[in-house]
Amino acid sequence: MKRNTRQLIPMIVVFTLIAAAYSCRMLAMLDICGVYVNYIRAALYLLLFSLWGYSLDRRIIQPQTLHWLRLTAALMLLWLILRTLKYEFVTDLTVARYIWYLYYLPMLFIPLLGVYIALSLGKSEKFRLTGRIGALAIIPAVLFLLVITNDLHQQMFAFSSGVPGEPDNYSYSYSYGPVYFCYLGWTVTCMFFSLILLLKKSRVQCSKKKRLAPFVIGCATVLYGILYLSGLPAVRWWLGDMNVTFCLLYAAIYESCIRCRMIQSNTGYVELFEATTLAACIADRTGNIVLRSRAADEDMVCPKNGLQIIRPDGIRISSAPISGGYAVWQDNVRPLTELRARLSENKAKIRSNKEKLQEAYLIQKKLNELTEKNRIYDELETKYGEQIARIGQLLKQCEGAEPAEIQNLLKRIILLGTYIKRGANLYFLSLEYELLPQQELRLTIDEAVRVMTVCGTECSVVYHTTKPMLSAEVARLFDLLKTVEEATINELHSLFISVSDSEMDLSVECAADLSFLVSPNVTVKQEDGLWLVRTMIGGVNGA
Repeated sequence: MKRNTRQLIPMIVVFTLIAAAYSCRMLAMLDICGVYVNYIRAALYLLLFSLWGYSLDRRIIQPQTLHWLRLTAALMLLWLILRTLKYEFVTDLTVARYIWYLYYLPMLFIPLLGVYIALSLGKSEKFRLTGRIGALAIIPAVLFLLVITNDLHQQMFAFSSGVPGEPDNYSYSYSYGPVYFCYLGWTVTCMFFSLILLLKKSRVQCSKKKRLAPFVIGCATVLYGILYLSGLPAVRWWLGDMNVTFCLLYAAIYESCIRCRMIQSNTGYVELFEATTLAACIADRTGNIVLRSRAADEDMVCPKNGLQIIRPDGIRISSAPISGGYAVWQDNVRPLTELRARLSENKAKIRSNKEKLQEAYLIQKKLNELTEKNRIYDELETKYGEQIARIGQLLKQCEGAEPAEIQNLLKRIILLGTYIKRGANLYFLSLEYELLPQQELRLTIDEAVRVMTVCGTECSVVYHTTKPMLSAEVARLFDLLKTVEEATINELHSLFISVSDSEMDLSVECAADLSFLVSPNVTVKQEDGLWLVRTMIGGVNGA
């Protein structure tokens, strides 16, 4: 009985306001009670749609949907305010006509908001309409611009005299232009597109009869529009206030969508609370239980000041303040207490295992580091062991040697040391990077050039590089340069190096024979006492 009463009271209020406003209309048409009944009628309708807008705030869950419904209610209020101004307060014919044109601001944009409402349903709170969808507003905006400028082109309303007529709708002598039929097409399309999309998105089970209600009201709206435009006397007499009727029909469409759950609403909480399996109650500020769920015990009481009560049987009764009172609920904490004890034991075991695993991890990490270091050391030993042994041999040869011989031996030692240093550096870089910047190539060759200069050889280098280079290519070029330097160490007079993205050229002035350098990647020729050594370089793509 309570549930039915809660549902009936708003319906009774709505129908009472509509009936009172309609009675005022009939009294005005019969010229009873003067103009005051028109004011009362306008006030009743404004109150009705204001209350409807307020009820939307209390019921609609999704923020974007609520936003568009608020705008819809606001446009309806604007529509009714414009109607009241036109018929009850304005006497100037031109002002009245432009107020009539302004009707089409809500008439064009309310259907658009219906589309936005349908698109917003089921989305997250952060959902925002895309720019393409938002661009739909251009259509009603253009149509409204054409309406408000109708006096210039008369493509919306074509007056028979060629000039605008009187402000009274019933006295206008006009016909409908192509813009008006565009308005009708826009309105009907938006209405049924919105309803179909709402039905498609609805996931809540509902009877087919209830689902048909919005479509029935939508069809009734279209039928009313057709009958009104046809000038049927009975329709003009009984439902002649087109503005109010359309507002009521639009509101009825949205309300029916809410009632049949095509639009999610904040209703039915009392019934849900009563049917829930959770043992809970609602108490007033004095602690008296006013609403009790089916699973709540009859002896369940509200703890004072939001405290908790734990009964000997392990049942805990808790409360939290809410608007107008307290929410009270009970739960069995005995399994929770037992679970906490087991969790504490497991936590201690996990902590112990974690410490052991951490120790094992650190040990394994050290072993991996040592293994990797040994692997790298072995690779370097394999790669440069011969050169290191050669340095040792050269150092032994320096013992008791002549100064000139020592100088030559030191040249070889410096060159070998430079090769080992730079070669190892390139090796480590190649492990991490496939491509090396051109600066790395320059550093490598520049160091070799400096060593040659220190050893007394006239040496210079020119770079024309602009791109990164494969690390393997950098190592190969350095190896080639090292080979040339070793082969000519005692007979090298000058060395000129030119490096570009595609090739490296060496101009070597020496007495040694460099023909042994010839390979698929290296060309060697002698001209005028100079050895010209050229090798092609693979670029970024390895070509």
